[in-house]
Amino acid sequence: MSARVIVREAEVGDGTADLALLDDGERARAGRKRDAAPFVTGHALVRRTLGDLLGRDPASLSFERRCTTCRSELHGKPSLVDAPGWHFSLSYTSSLAVVAVAEGTDVGVDTEDLTDADFEGFADATLAREEIRGFEGLDGCDLLIARARVWARKEAILKATGHGLVVDPSEVLVSSPLDPPELLAWRAEEPAPPAVSLVDLDLTTANHRAAVAGLTDQPLEILGT
Repeated sequence: MSARVIVREAEVGDGTADLALLDDGERARAGRKRDAAPFVTGHALVRRTLGDLLGRDPASLSFERRCTTCRSELHGKPSLVDAPGWHFSLSYTSSLAVVAVAEGTDVGVDTEDLTDADFEGFADATLAREEIRGFEGLDGCDLLIARARVWARKEAILKATGHGLVVDPSEVLVSSPLDPPELLAWRAEEPAPPAVSLVDLDLTTANHRAAVAGLTDQPLEILGT
């Protein structure tokens, strides 16, 4: 048995067709951003993907949010109204949006541009002490790929659980960037997920790395990439 996850990606654009799919709240949020295009592309991609899977008009879909930590409905992990059992996650950079959708399994997806991993304090901000060894001997592009891969794994897990950055990424230990993806340890005060399956994604964009996490003990079957 496996848990099926549909993954789609889209290059960020500024088309009016994407904006037309969004509801008033999403358009207002987009308008508050310095660069609205990634937000608009990503949320339109969510709507088109869910609309295709459910056989519904993408513009008619409604969403709600709930924070895993404080239970507020003003922020937190989004979910689809009137479609119980369907779960989705969105990640975007300045140039790429990626969405993951699953039925019956909480999912999280994260994508990272290699250039965003190019900063001196990466280890302090992201890694547990023992994870640093996995980066020894790497430099240049290989180092950025390794960083982006591990960063995406951690963020995908935290999106699947709904914690986001309430949990410090250094408290979520994952396997070495050269090893198959796996959650090795959860050291946060927040309750650990009972099970996590983790997959590195093969994207069509060479300058990004991405991962999908599912809160299940079944392996993830990735469809639609």
